[in-house]
Amino acid sequence: MRKIITTFYLITLVCSMINAQKIQLKTQDWNMEVSDKGQVIAMFGNNSGNNYLSSEAQAPILQIRVGDQWYMPTKATFKSGTMSLQYQNIGILAQLKVVQKKTHISLELIKLSDKEKVNAVIWGPYPTVINKTIGEVVGIVRDGNFAIGLQALNPKTVGGVFHTSEGANKESGATAIGSTATVQPYGSSLQAFSLNRSKDRMLTVWRRPEMPVKAIPNETTICSKIALFGCEESEVLSRIGDIEVAEGLPHALIDGIWFKQSPETGRAYLISDFDEKTVDTMLAYTQQAGLASLYHEGPFQSWGHFILDSIAFPNGIAGMKTCVDKAKAKGLRIGVHTLSTFINTNDPYVTPVPDKRLSVTGSSELTDVVSAEATEIPVASDFYFKNIESSTLRAVLIGDEIIRFREVSKDKPYRLLDCQRGVFGTKASAHSKGSKAGMLFDYPYNTLFPNFEMLEEIAGNLGRFFTETGVSHMDFDGHEGCLASGEGDYGMQVFADKVIKDTKHTLVNGTSRSYHYYWHLCHYWNWGEPWYGGFRESQGDYRLENQPFLERNYMPNMLGWFLLSASTTIEDIEWMMARAAGYNAGFALVARYKSLQKNPNTAQLLALVKLWQEAYRSKIFSTDQIARLKNPENDFRLEKHNASWKLYQFKKYKFEHQPKVLQPGEPTFSKWEFTNEEADQDLNFTLTMMGKEGKVINPWIELDGYFLVELKGEYDAGTSIACDGKSAKLYNKKGEYVKDIIINQTIPMLKKGKHTLKFDCKMSDESDLQIRCIVKLKGGAEEIKK
Repeated sequence: MRKIITTFYLITLVCSMINAQKIQLKTQDWNMEVSDKGQVIAMFGNNSGNNYLSSEAQAPILQIRVGDQWYMPTKATFKSGTMSLQYQNIGILAQLKVVQKKTHISLELIKLSDKEKVNAVIWGPYPTVINKTIGEVVGIVRDGNFAIGLQALNPKTVGGVFHTSEGANKESGATAIGSTATVQPYGSSLQAFSLNRSKDRMLTVWRRPEMPVKAIPNETTICSKIALFGCEESEVLSRIGDIEVAEGLPHALIDGIWFKQSPETGRAYLISDFDEKTVDTMLAYTQQAGLASLYHEGPFQSWGHFILDSIAFPNGIAGMKTCVDKAKAKGLRIGVHTLSTFINTNDPYVTPVPDKRLSVTGSSELTDVVSAEATEIPVASDFYFKNIESSTLRAVLIGDEIIRFREVSKDKPYRLLDCQRGVFGTKASAHSKGSKAGMLFDYPYNTLFPNFEMLEEIAGNLGRFFTETGVSHMDFDGHEGCLASGEGDYGMQVFADKVIKDTKHTLVNGTSRSYHYYWHLCHYWNWGEPWYGGFRESQGDYRLENQPFLERNYMPNMLGWFLLSASTTIEDIEWMMARAAGYNAGFALVARYKSLQKNPNTAQLLALVKLWQEAYRSKIFSTDQIARLKNPENDFRLEKHNASWKLYQFKKYKFEHQPKVLQPGEPTFSKWEFTNEEADQDLNFTLTMMGKEGKVINPWIELDGYFLVELKGEYDAGTSIACDGKSAKLYNKKGEYVKDIIINQTIPMLKKGKHTLKFDCKMSDESDLQIRCIVKLKGGAEEIKK
């Protein structure tokens, strides 16, 4: 009997020891278990009981880097809210402050036994079996029912995979695609990292090798902090909002509603070139289009100090404030555009005495005395001056002088050749032997960049400008310029964080860059330019391909920038607005004062923009209509009569004409047939000259065997002719309006029923052209009552 009892107690003791070795962390909806080795061993949904942790990869709660080696914890204990992690093979102890809340678990690195020795830490990666929707930037993975997320809780904690020594996410296309959540063979993973920036470093920065990056005092990995959570998928956005409030993250409101849940977030806006004289007219245009902001495309005479252009704003700050007050009276915002940390060469940071905090990719000592007239500068090393393909200005800072050079000599003694002295308003001066010649970090926009200290000052300059003027809208365009400080995503995070905190009112803001911490600060991501063609041609596919990316990262749909010129047509606006309606998307409409004054259809175009926005913001469209509106091949017209809406979809017939080699006298025309199934309407067609070279000469179209439409002239490859049944216009290969084409007779209406078209033309001898003809017929009304 005693033996049985003893055995029972031993089993109980062993079981209790095993349970004691597990660290259990819980929230209302989700709990996580950590082993005595510091590995996450389970992530359970409390309602489903499902374990979402993948067993196919290790899941260290925190990794540390010493030298170039990464180390996982070998032992973990938990007591009184502190998790102690031992890295026995390197002799380091880490302590995490752990707070378990209803909504999330926060983990903060509060101590390292040798914080100077550890140069980086990684939270995770935490592997999950979830693979349906991966929010790579926001750091949320979801399976249709349940979601797990990681949120970085301060700028020093960078959401994403540790790729580069300065801590920058990899770049893809025009945006930096995030990696806070990544797709894995087993499902997905969540991760973040932090760097020790308290020591001077030599890094490859934006293709500049061995760039010296100065230490940021006391900026170690200590205080790096994340939140982990799990919840029902439908609750994710609200849960992030709760975490923001609980952890003191920025949590801006619009009319009392968190901006991430406000219908005002992602509203379309007007970009223009207003000044103190034209602002009233431009505000009226903004109202006519139903847009949220009037956004100045370039009000500054220089970036860096952000001094207003004295011609557009002769009253300076007071003049801009007057514009803001006029906008407020109409319920509108005023915005301004700049390029974040890009510095113009006419800014006081550059001229007449350059600031020593301009970003320098590296330097070399002068090997001899240099006079103020010398055109060759002797330097000890050619390293920072020979790889100039990435440099536009080829500018070197010596003392208080900026010098430009053609190239560095290929052989010793190295010399900067054909130097232009005292550029950008600096003074040509003599320099002593041993002086430093620093290669300035520049960009093809003929701009320079700040180091990290000046980066923070520039952020303060912007915050002060917004506070003084009341301007409440900006895009962090050129946000990647922060990378020139050598601080990776941390530099971008600090810059945006300071701008927004230094602005004493809500600052609606967007960017063309996407990264994790900034998600909490920004209202939208918006890109999709240049506008090298018509609305359809200017990155049309790219704009639409971005929409799933925005949706899986809980960002409002945005279509980018569109240029409304003096020749923009009703069809252009209808195409753009149909896409906006399909995706419930905002956009930026670039419309300069002169273009709006010159376009004969401005009032109608702006009314259409307002009409379509009213429709989709009121959610009048059915699921089927939304699917069709998203398709860029479909064209629509929208009308409203009292409380009743009518949506018309155009039916398209596409035909092609190819040159024929026939017997003498045999007709060479093409014959096409189509049916108008709806009411009588105008003949609406477009002819496009498809091919690389050649000319189309005197094309003609014959309707129903009796009415001839002659389009006399010579038309180059790539051009197009658009006819709306009343007039015809010629557009170049970029989709830009060229001129009207005279049609001498009134084209008959298309009656209901079958019709025929004949087409022919002459072509130049070298031509490889084909002619594409699209006939567009207005379909029947789809009545919508709301």
